[in-house]
Amino acid sequence: MIYMVLAYMVIWAAVFVFLLSMIQRQAHLQREIAALKELAQEREAGRCPELVEGR
Repeated sequence: MIYMVLAYMVIWAAVFVFLLSMIQRQAHLQREIAALKELAQEREAGRCPELVEGR
């Protein structure tokens, strides 16, 4: 019986760690998307001539 309880604890701990890592990855991707959107807006507005010319 004790092994079953320990197994459940290990599984739930693994699920918890997995979910935390997914949350961190999603937050990182959201920050990256926001930075890319800002870069695209600057590029459209012509505020980054070096990017518009393709260098």
